[in-house]
Amino acid sequence: PANSQRYFVKSSDIEDGSFLRLNNITLGYTLPNSILNRIGMSRLRVYATVNNVKVFTNYSGYDPEMTTRLSDPLTPGVDFAGYPRSRTYVFGVNATF
Repeated sequence: PANSQRYFVKSSDIEDGSFLRLNNITLGYTLPNSILNRIGMSRLRVYATVNNVKVFTNYSGYDPEMTTRLSDPLTPGVDFAGYPRSRTYVFGVNATF
């Protein structure tokens, strides 16, 4: 039955979820015109981005921005150990000929 899935939260289960997230870092470089003229281009930019770089927290779970998988009004904000956000890397080139 649906009632057998209830979770009861005690005050000892509550912890500080404060955090600081370094979410995106992008570094790019545009080659100067003196080099571009020699190779026949008008613009060339290379860049790299990292997403979900670091979370600074004392929270014991995977992610302080917890996800709840149950829509039960008796357990709002309960962390059911969802997977943490993945770190992603993006590399790119913008070129104009």
